[in-house]
Amino acid sequence: MEYRFIPQQDLRKWWGSIRPGLEKIKGRSPENWIVEDVYTDCFNQKAMLWVLIENNRYEGFFILQPIEQELHIWAAYSVGNDEKTVKDALQFIKNMAREAGNKYLTFSSHRPGWDRRAKSYGFRPRKWMSEV
Repeated sequence: MEYRFIPQQDLRKWWGSIRPGLEKIKGRSPENWIVEDVYTDCFNQKAMLWVLIENNRYEGFFILQPIEQELHIWAAYSVGNDEKTVKDALQFIKNMAREAGNKYLTFSSHRPGWDRRAKSYGFRPRKWMSEV
């Protein structure tokens, strides 16, 4: 699997592949962002878009945000959603975070299935929230 960073000037070329995955994420989870927020932050270099390529085929993406001492996984999507792709991409992201001197790698999700899955990937909860 190749992990390719998409710079600002190439964002528009890749957006047609990225947008459907973001819409699927939004359709399954009531996130507090809209798809246009992701484009804007990538364009303004507040977030980083990486695509997954295998055998010259697009296989997914992840979007990262550096926040203080952490690297936050804003959104991630895999066409096949297979376990090996997720684990390999997560290891790539962890290595990148470590090399950049980040103390934490974070993500958040409203989807209950991620409680169990996140733990198996080495994540632990650090914050609980209640709407008022």
